[in-house]
Order: sequence, then C-alpha cells, then structure tokens
Amino acid sequence: MSLFGIIGPIVKAISLPSAVIVALRAWISSIALILFVILTKRKIDRETFKSYVLPMSMCGIFMAIDWIGLFEAYNYTTVAISTVCYYMQPIMVVIGSALLLKEKFTIKHVICAITAFIGMFFVSGVLSGKAPTVAELKGIGFALLGAVSYAAIVLTNKKNPQGDPVVKTAIQLFVAAILTTPYILLSYDVTTLSIDLKGIILLLILGIFITAIPYIIFFNTITKIPARTVAIFSYADPVVAVLLSIFVMGEPMTVFGLIGSVLIIGAALVSELKN
Repeated sequence: MSLFGIIGPIVKAISLPSAVIVALRAWISSIALILFVILTKRKIDRETFKSYVLPMSMCGIFMAIDWIGLFEAYNYTTVAISTVCYYMQPIMVVIGSALLLKEKFTIKHVICAITAFIGMFFVSGVLSGKAPTVAELKGIGFALLGAVSYAAIVLTNKKNPQGDPVVKTAIQLFVAAILTTPYILLSYDVTTLSIDLKGIILLLILGIFITAIPYIIFFNTITKIPARTVAIFSYADPVVAVLLSIFVMGEPMTVFGLIGSVLIIGAALVSELKN
C-alpha cells in the first residue's frame, strides 16, 4: 500500500492523460508477469488453475471498473471529494468480510476503521473546501463504484486463496488491461498522444515496480491476514502520497493533513495491538 502511494508523483511526471496511463500500466504489468511465468517455467497445476481462473478473471473486471470509476470521478468532481468517496473502500471491506467471510471483529476494530476514515477526510483536504453540489453527484457515484469494486477484489481474493499468486495476479491485470483498452480508444484520440523517453522509463517503473510486484505481494498477503487488517492498512496509500507531496514535491502541509495522517497511522497501529 505504501508503494501505491508513490503512483501520484510518477503519474504527474508522465505527459499522458491519467486514464491512458492506467491502461498502459495494466498492459505493462500483465505482460511483465506473463513473461516472468514463462521464463521461470513456473508449474501450474491444471485442477487448481481451473478452480481460480474464473474468480481471478472477475477480479480483473472489478479492477478495470475500480480504476475507470476513480478517474471518471475526477472528471465530474474535485480530487478531494473523489478521494474521500473512493476511500470508503476499507469500510466496505470490513463490512463485507463480516457478512460474506464471517470474520470476527471487535468494537475496537470498528472504531479504528471509522477513525481512519475520518483521518482520510482530513488528508484529502475536503474539510477546507465546499460541500459537493448536485452536479457533482455523478462524480461521487463513480468514486463509490470504484470503492465497491476494490472491496470486491479484496474479498474475492480472500475467498480464493489457492494457487500461485504470480499467476493469479497476471490474470487479473491482463483482464483489466483488455477491458480498459476500449474505454481509452473511445475516450481519446490516441493518434494525437506522444511521450518522451523519460515518460517511457517512468511507465516501465510504474508497470513493473509499482504495480506488478506490489500486486503480487498484495494478493499473496491478503489471503493470510484478516480483511479488517487489509482495510486499515489500505490507508497507508494516501498517507504516503501526502508525505511525498510535502517532502519530495515541496507542497505545503496543512493542519488538516497533519491531523489526518496521525489519525490514520494511529488507527492502523492500535487496530493491530493485542488486547
């Protein structure tokens, strides 16, 4: 999740529309993983593969909806409001894990999840701005659609722990790449797009080191820890993004941002402390 927080500065340095970067990110990461599977001659048990290929393909669909939903939200409302709505996802994971996976969680975990979400309000900066208007409801809807899709990815992976995490990740990213491509072709005139060598290098870094490898770790890890833990630590993403914006990109830190970061990190730590 901390690695995912690096995406923002990298995307800003690439001279392509964000949605186009999303599609290229999916293609680069999926191709890299497929080549890795082939070159390392990883053994794939047919019966096990059959048991997870369909749910992992579904996760690929959820991933495409997740990414597209978030970037569509940016087109209709502010980044702050989109971020707050999108980061309803950990709360959805907590609720989904209780209802669908029958995971036990205590009042402490509920309070920590809510505290982290409140922290997200502070980090996003939405508290220092105006409330969303009626015209922005469409953007809020897209952001919430992305959040639901993210929660579906986590819960589906937890429901299907069997199989090689590398192969499972490759399937999800490949399906996401296929589905995001028509969206890009219909939304942009790709013949007018251009990119320099720096952009190409950053795209490769984004696809391989900030997507393929972290997703392998992510999908392998979430099958071994409670969904509530996944939910709380998902907030590491925006906290890292805020810290990078301050110390690397030189953007100012607001009091709201500082309070939010403390709430999120504190909630994450308290939730995992033994009673």
